Amino acid sequence: MADAPSAAADIRAALDAGLNLQAVDMARAAAPDASHAAEIHYLAALASARMGALAAAEAWLARIDRDALADSALAVEVWSLAGRIAKDRFAAAGDRTSARAQALARAAIGAYGRAFALSAAPYPAVNAATLALLSGDAPAAASLARAALAALPSPVHHWEHATAGEALLLLGRADEARAHYAAAYRLAGARYGDVATMRRQLMLIGTPAAIDVAAALPPPQVVAFSGHMIDRADRATPRFPAALESRVAAALQDRIAQLGPAIGYSQAACGGDLLFLEALQAAGAQTTIVLPFGAADYVETSVRFAGESWVRRFDQALARATRVIVATDEAFLGDDVLFEHASIMMQGLAFLRARELATAPRMLTVREPGSAALAGGTAATALRWTQRGGRIDHIDLAALRGDRANPSAPPAVADAIAPVAGAGGAPARSRSLKTMLFADISGFSRMAERYAPDFAEMFLGTCRRLLDALPDAPRVATTQGDGLFLAFDQPSHAAEFAVRLQATLADVDWRSLGLAPDTGARIGLHTGPVFSLVDPVTERPTCYGTHVNRTARLEPIVEPGDILVTEAFAASLVAEGRNRFECDYIGLMPLAKKFGDARLYRLRATA
Repeated sequence: MADAPSAAADIRAALDAGLNLQAVDMARAAAPDASHAAEIHYLAALASARMGALAAAEAWLARIDRDALADSALAVEVWSLAGRIAKDRFAAAGDRTSARAQALARAAIGAYGRAFALSAAPYPAVNAATLALLSGDAPAAASLARAALAALPSPVHHWEHATAGEALLLLGRADEARAHYAAAYRLAGARYGDVATMRRQLMLIGTPAAIDVAAALPPPQVVAFSGHMIDRADRATPRFPAALESRVAAALQDRIAQLGPAIGYSQAACGGDLLFLEALQAAGAQTTIVLPFGAADYVETSVRFAGESWVRRFDQALARATRVIVATDEAFLGDDVLFEHASIMMQGLAFLRARELATAPRMLTVREPGSAALAGGTAATALRWTQRGGRIDHIDLAALRGDRANPSAPPAVADAIAPVAGAGGAPARSRSLKTMLFADISGFSRMAERYAPDFAEMFLGTCRRLLDALPDAPRVATTQGDGLFLAFDQPSHAAEFAVRLQATLADVDWRSLGLAPDTGARIGLHTGPVFSLVDPVTERPTCYGTHVNRTARLEPIVEPGDILVTEAFAASLVAEGRNRFECDYIGLMPLAKKFGDARLYRLRATA
């Protein structure tokens, strides 16, 4: 493990690159042995705040003894971040004239004011100025903006230019502000997280001049990609013949050049996927590869048939990737739902990353017009993206071949996504995507026997009433003692039950059931492909598979009253497009019973 100063430097580098997930994970790994723990905790809080995980950010900041920091540079950073968190809560408050919003504004101004008093630095002064303006105190805003300019040296760093631009904007000097923001954007380069922070601040100010300036600070393009593979030798009708590779590569390179700075998400099959990854990686861009199952199986299903050179290119793409995700550790088993699962994850991760960077993602495909929307394929991926409301661009294989469109081909956008048989024929027992929920009650094993009937009536009765009220019932529901297992078709269906259950149990008088007052439900959620079977004992539907086990190993590490979800669930939920819920990243954490580590999020309702 790196020592604390070098660990902090590595985390700051990740933050500069906008790699907030990785920054939190690095902080979590470094903090236990760090002599500079306060800085590590601050950086984790900053990464969490940049992802919108404000409760997690506050929890990290709560670990820091601010008095012990005295007037250090870190103290200024900590107080400034405390101001930012209050500012973000103010921005989300809706009615900015409400008592709660005004209290948040005062808290933000107070924290920024403390940072300014410690440092006489322009950054906290200008943030306090913006909050004063938004809370209706224009004279204070102008005074603080002038103080920020007075404290600012001749700008050299991108943050100095951004601070000057913000202060000038608040003083009504829009042309000068725009020039400073242009310099800030140029100097920031690939510090995508910093540019996202500038954009958020301008959108928070919300004046026409601020919105105009924000348009001049374009974020990197977050691009999800899907493309057809090179044709197999036995393909009857050419779609992507090997001879077309150079034309497709050139078209991708041209399209990516038009996009400007970009961050890519893709699988890694021969053909479109690898050509996309190679083009981005050659440009020095960040790439995330989502494999539906292990690399060895994936090479055999989706790479090697096109030739050994593609296998080498696959290995090189993985080695150069920013991150490689294996959606399912188990074997392929000829089950194409695993490709669908990876496609959904890839799309959801792109939406999550775009949200961090204050932008909207887009999709790029290399596709044959009229391709059927088969589950896990390129047409189905494009259809799901379109249904989610995402922007999509196509590179037309038929046009590159010089062919005319086939008038008998099915429509390019199908009405539904159809299942497909796995390679070598459909598996005898195929898997399907389910979202699984495990829940139990903390301290139940210590409850006195005499309370058992009342507990069962309360807890299981509550679950039954909530299930009856759901618009979408689970496919599987089983209980044992205080344990509850449910399996739903969609992540949003499970999320709806989870938040309703926690909200209902928050009002329970646990003492009346012989339990401690801090008792609560622990709920874990995960999405993945599982076998849906009929239990021979109960003759009722049930689910089996590694992903069921993974959900079961998540629930024991959840704190009472909380809902933790895996990255697969978070990505699948955002890909579904339901905006009632948010997933705040909390870090890479070990699951129970040595079941490995998992990137976990906290689920909350937004309305």
